[in-house]
Parts: sequence; structure tokens; C-alpha cells
Amino acid sequence: MTDGSFRLMLFVKDFTDRGGDSYYWFRDGQLQETDAATVVGVTEVVVCHDFWMIRDALFDRTGTLPATIVDVDEFRISTSGIPEDRLSREKRDVTTQLGQYGAEQDVCDRYRKMFNKGAPFDAEVVSKAAIAIEAMYLKLCEQASANGELERFFTVEVPAYRVLQLSMSAGISIDTIGLSEKRSQAEHDYFLSLKAYSAKHDMPLETPSRRALEAKLVLEGFELDEVSIEYLLEFVPHDRDFGGDTMALLALDATRRVLSSLTLATNITRPVVDVFGSRTSRVQLRSPSLQNIPKRYRSIICARTGAELCYVDFDQFEVGIMAALSGDEELKRLYAAGDMYDLFANTHLGLVNNRKAAKQLFLSYAYGMSRKALIDAASSLGVERQKAKEAFRLFKRYEDWKKSVWAEFQDTGRVATVLGNHYRRSGKGQLSGKEQRSAVSQVVQGTASLIFKRALLAVASIDDVKVVLPMHDALLFEHRLAGTPDKVVRAFETVMTEVLNSLVSGKASISDFVEREQALSLSDTAKAEGLQMAG
Repeated sequence: MTDGSFRLMLFVKDFTDRGGDSYYWFRDGQLQETDAATVVGVTEVVVCHDFWMIRDALFDRTGTLPATIVDVDEFRISTSGIPEDRLSREKRDVTTQLGQYGAEQDVCDRYRKMFNKGAPFDAEVVSKAAIAIEAMYLKLCEQASANGELERFFTVEVPAYRVLQLSMSAGISIDTIGLSEKRSQAEHDYFLSLKAYSAKHDMPLETPSRRALEAKLVLEGFELDEVSIEYLLEFVPHDRDFGGDTMALLALDATRRVLSSLTLATNITRPVVDVFGSRTSRVQLRSPSLQNIPKRYRSIICARTGAELCYVDFDQFEVGIMAALSGDEELKRLYAAGDMYDLFANTHLGLVNNRKAAKQLFLSYAYGMSRKALIDAASSLGVERQKAKEAFRLFKRYEDWKKSVWAEFQDTGRVATVLGNHYRRSGKGQLSGKEQRSAVSQVVQGTASLIFKRALLAVASIDDVKVVLPMHDALLFEHRLAGTPDKVVRAFETVMTEVLNSLVSGKASISDFVEREQALSLSDTAKAEGLQMAG
């Protein structure tokens, strides 16, 4: 937490990137021009809006960022508990909120134009907008305190925000030679996959739109009123793996667009980072969305000279969180014993060596698929119906916990994780199936986000670590010393154990960031070429 002192900073960005940015403090009702060095040097909380626009200019001029940054729109989104705020973040700017805090519509309109270089700088307009922004910040602090969100925001979200903004300002190194190769590979892979997808699933020869997917799912007998398309594709088994094939094709389409957006003129990229980028507060990158690139294309990301890249990932993350929150002994046992999904497949479902199907079924169950639909789905994957019924009766305590989450959501209209990150209900009456799943997801995934961000802060404090790329529940980092990866793994495990009050022991490991088969094939190619030369 902070001592409550803050400075309101406003800026006018030089969109030509020639260093002509202007910075202003608003203090005691007065606008005072300042400079980048002063902005990054203050000890108070720096309050602003649209910080991402000025982030790189500050970093390029000073080599650092302010110690504590609060973007008022990020503050509003991350503490409101209203999922629509997070979904519509790309469609709004701060001026849409200022009317609630005393700004007249004319001031909002003029300030928006001026901020976007559509009108000349006007100190009077900026001062009037600043009064409303200051009032907004103070009101958000008051509301966050009342909702139990203030501690999490200032002890987790704000420090994580600075770590990630610093990392993105420093840039992610890109192998521009490899980028050209991967662009060609992604285009080739996409069109091959599209052709196979179209033939296999009788779909048009184009990336399926949301409307086309809805029509296809309805045709196959799915009800869309209670579930999202994303849920159906990811968690529900389909004839001929339509869900899996669709997700793979969409990922390839996203990959080729991300790779095309990267420039060959420079060997670094500086993504925009949303530290509260989803309803459950997962970190998301955009411009470019590097997190969406499958492993086979990730070799475009490289380390600086003299350093190495390493990738740490939580093991069985969701299962461990579910086991701790629910106190279910069977879940705890499976989590502690090894690969839960593999054990569940072989021991309880009779799906020998079919980890993917077991994971799909378990997560469908865990987030609230109806018992009948679950047994039908298991049967479609080859599980005996009686065996499936017995398998999902094992988690009695977890089932009771799920029901308690639903009851809380219905009775109070909100659910929350440790330290807030609550989710408000918009409807009334009995919970729908979709609301039940959303409530459980908020508690589990919101807790996962809290653990990840605390682990991120712990890892960032290790001297030899440079944070490179957050990958939802995993982290790509750079190091120079041989012992650093073990320290990072221990930090991940310790944080998870502590946040979950030692109800389970956190598990993490170093894993492959790029596709292992790719590295092997390149090695094999080199050996073959060597043999040809020797011959």
C-alpha cells in the first residue's frame, strides 16, 4: 500500500516520435510543465491515463519508469467487478468517464480532440479535464477500499504493472532472419490446414467467422444460449474433433497475422501490455500478441548477447488451485501424485494414454458442465458410461465447493478471490449454467492470476533475471548464471504454496518454450548435411 500521496500527470504525445512529448503536473489546481526525468524520479504515485502511449518515450529518455504508476482507466477496470468493462476496454477512452466526475461534455470532446492531436493544446481545457481525472482517482480509491480491492490493487496489480511495462519498454529481441522464415512457414501451414479443415468439416475455404461457427455448432445440435462458442470449442468433445481443429486453425491464422505485423527493420518489438487483460485478470499482450504464437514459431524470440532464454511453467496449475480451494482429498492426491490428467485417464476413465481427452473431460466437469452432458461427452470419447459416472463421483468435496460458490454468487450477487478481484452478477433469479461456470472460473482463474503476478514479482526481484514474456501461467525470462533457473522454479513453487496457505505444495518446472521436434529436426538436418559433405 502507499501513503496516499500522488501526483496527477498529463501529457501531450509527439506522434512523430522525435522526442517532442510534453509533460505536465496538475497540482493545487494549477498546470505545471515538467520533464521526463522529473516524472520518473518522483516518489509519489504517478496518476495518469493512457500510460501505454507515453511509456516508451519516458523509457527512451530516462532508461526507467516512475516507481508507482496508476492508470485511472486500468484502476477502474480492475476494481469494478463488471466484466463488460474489461471486454469493452478497446472501445472506450477516459473521456467517456469524466462526465461522472464533473467535466462538461464540451470539455470532454475538446480534450479528446486535443489529446489525439485533432486540436491545439489548450491549458484551460486540460485543467478542467484534470480536475475530473483527479476526482475520478479519489473516488476509485474510495470504491476500491469499500469493495475490498484496494490492497490487491496496490500490492499486486500496480507493482506487476511496472515490472511488465519496464520489460516491454526495454523490448523483446527478435531474430529478423528467422522471422522471414517463420512468416513463410506460417503462411504455408495455414493454407494447408485450411484446405484440410474445409474438406474434413465441410466448411468454406476461409477462416471461419464467429457467425459461421455458430451456424455449424447449431447444425450439430449444440445449444448456444447457455454457453459461449469458446467453451464449446475448448471443453466439449466433437465429432471428428471439430473443436480442436477449429482452435488450431484460428491459432494459425492469428500467428500469421502476428508475424506479419513484426517489422524486419528492427530487432526488437515493444508490445502493449494489459496487466488486467481479461475478466479473471490475466496478463495479455497486444500489438503484437506474442502470447498467441504456437511453439513451432517461437524461435523468432531470442536472447541478448551473452544471455540465455529459459521458460518456467506451473505444473497442474488449475488442479492444484481447485484442490486447495475445495479441500477435496482425491484432487489433492491426484495433484500430488504426478500428472493428474494422465492418472485420471488411465486409473479412472480407462482412456489409456489419452491425457488430452481426460483433461478436456475433467475441466468440463470442474467448471460446471451438467452431469448428463458430461457422461454423454465421456461416452463419445470411448469411456464406459458407468465408469464415467463413478469417476466423477470421486470429487464429492469439490462438488460441494462448486455449489457453495454458486450459492454465494446467487445470494450476494458477487464472487471474489483472495484479496478481491470480484465479479458482479448482472442478472437476477436462479443462476444460468453460464453464470455457474463464470462464477467458478472467476474464483479459480482469478486465484491463478493472483498467484502468477506474485510469482512474477518474486522472480523479477532476482538479480540475474530479466522478464521477457508472460505466457498466462508461465514466464519466459533471460539469465546469465547457471543456477538462476532453479531459483525461478523455487520462487514459483513457494509463492503458490504461500498464497494457497500450504493446503497444497506448489509445483513448477522448466519446460520447452519452442517445439522440441523443431530443434531435433534442425539437428538431424545438420547431421545429414554433414554426412553428405563427408561422403
